[in-house]
Amino acid sequence: MVKNNELIFHENNVNIVKNIDKYADNPKNKALVFQDEHGKVKEFTYLKLKHETSKFANLLNKSKVRKKSRIFIFLPKIPEAYIAFIGAIRHGSIPVPLFEAFQSEGVSLRLKKGDANVLVTNKELAKRIPDNIKKKIKSLKHILIVDSKQYRKSMQKSSSEFRTVMKKKNDTAIMIFTSSTAGTPVAGIEIPHKAIIQQYATAKLVLDLKENDRYWCTAHPGWVTGSVYGIIAPLSIGCTNYIYEGHFDSKKWIKFIRKNKISAIYTAPTALRMLRPEIKKDDFKYVRVIASVGEALTSTLFNHYKKLGIEINDTYWQTETGAIVIANWPSLRKKAGSMGKPIPGITASIINGAIALKPDFPSLMTGIYKHDKMYRDYFKNKWFMTNDLARKDKQGYFFFNARKDDIIKTSGERVSPIEIESILLKHRAVKESAVIGIPDKIKGSIIKAFVVLNKKIDRNEKLKEELKNFVKENYAGHAYPKEIEFVDSLPKTESGKIIRMKLRCR
Repeated sequence: MVKNNELIFHENNVNIVKNIDKYADNPKNKALVFQDEHGKVKEFTYLKLKHETSKFANLLNKSKVRKKSRIFIFLPKIPEAYIAFIGAIRHGSIPVPLFEAFQSEGVSLRLKKGDANVLVTNKELAKRIPDNIKKKIKSLKHILIVDSKQYRKSMQKSSSEFRTVMKKKNDTAIMIFTSSTAGTPVAGIEIPHKAIIQQYATAKLVLDLKENDRYWCTAHPGWVTGSVYGIIAPLSIGCTNYIYEGHFDSKKWIKFIRKNKISAIYTAPTALRMLRPEIKKDDFKYVRVIASVGEALTSTLFNHYKKLGIEINDTYWQTETGAIVIANWPSLRKKAGSMGKPIPGITASIINGAIALKPDFPSLMTGIYKHDKMYRDYFKNKWFMTNDLARKDKQGYFFFNARKDDIIKTSGERVSPIEIESILLKHRAVKESAVIGIPDKIKGSIIKAFVVLNKKIDRNEKLKEELKNFVKENYAGHAYPKEIEFVDSLPKTESGKIIRMKLRCR
């Protein structure tokens, strides 16, 4: 047996759920606290969570679901989603969470690509599932409706005792579907049980989580952040996870932080930007640490929160890396605009302008479901290539530029959209911005900016010219938006990433 501090890890006899169960010894330890938009609260101790997830595992057994099955979970951020997620792992199967915003085509495509064996959903979301889905997907044997009488009755009858199925360290623990910038599915990324070593360590180092923390990860489990740092990592540390189920509302979010005395937050820069006009220093009375993920944290945003007394720990990782690989952490001196340094144990470099990692860390994906060539293509000359463009300074700090397919080439010059977005955000009128390249016969591409304005700012041509000149004066005379479009909002994934492809298709 290998122990990483308090982490329980057997080399070839492991299940990540074992690291959650150890906190069930104290029946008072709170694991999950759910709150909906109306303020209704549901609480689960670690002991209750162990019992409920054991019931789910027994329900799978009773339904004759084999070990290693793919359990697709298409639910909002409600208790049943988390119970199914952990219960599937306990059963020896593989949870595949899906974001609740997907419509019929998106869900069906993922179920087919992932050879779903079981689908867990509710009555409302089940309306998006075609009636003949089982005929179309031969692997799909069961659809469990969590708010049906039959499901509730089956769960009540299930035993709360279940012997957790042990796995090998390289066996797949969870599968997460990635999305391209267009928001379309690529494939299922397989993250192994041994990833718990790095997930646990980074939650302690970067998120600074401790057993007595009141922690809030704002991501949905359908995205890797919500699965790894919204379920697995914090529960393996023993803190209390707070989950808010509802649409973004700055006043409700601030009230949620204050009411629950949240001490640690993991969220996207987009959310932090949207909170910026209303958040006050006193709202962070109990907040010790904020970490960001999903997109670049601009120096403008970093400095704003620094004035409120919080130095944000920006983090970098991908679904494919399975855990944080580059980050800032409490003891590391931070540089505004930098995503930090490689965490201990990670070797990172810049190759052909992109971040490259030595593929010797435990959380790295072990496969892409039914896409072996796609998986192999990530590895070049003994490096794992992320395809994320960045630069590294002399002190070893990394600065994110863009995805390779987001870089704009205009008049022969390569321009990072993030740098221009960062400049626009410094303007008094700008709340959010997204920059893309659009085809141009002479220059190849010209720069276009989509801008969300702050409240009480009028949209007019004069302001467009003012913003163009602002970028010229503060960034570069050649790399400024030739076109500006004012919009009410920007298309984003749940993790906060701007879906630039949707902007390109406007």
